[in-house]
Amino acid sequence: MNPTDDRAALSRRFGAEMVRGIRELAREGYNANYFRQMLATHGPVEAARRLVLDPTPSEGLWRLQQMDRLDMSVEMWVQLPWYQPLFEPEVREQARKKLEALRVDVPTELARLVGRLDPDGER
Repeated sequence: MNPTDDRAALSRRFGAEMVRGIRELAREGYNANYFRQMLATHGPVEAARRLVLDPTPSEGLWRLQQMDRLDMSVEMWVQLPWYQPLFEPEVREQARKKLEALRVDVPTELARLVGRLDPDGER
């Protein structure tokens, strides 16, 4: 498989995980309608990139903090080692900064998330 095919497959997997996350959060009472719309309009990688690079934290990020579910945030998922090839270093850095602004210990929370998932995104 060539690098372009690898990236496309990784992007599809990232998108599938984002959709699974939206469904999981909906069961907990949070409907991520804005993010769902962004996914449909821009695709998973570009939607995540736009959300993370927006200098204003999204309403969804605040809601996930209230729910104690920042582990389901795009900002956390762009940090996952197996998805890092999809995102430029500045995107990952901005995501980390947004999480730290919410007092998240990113290395600790990322380690927990990695421990809960496997590289294929299975929970």
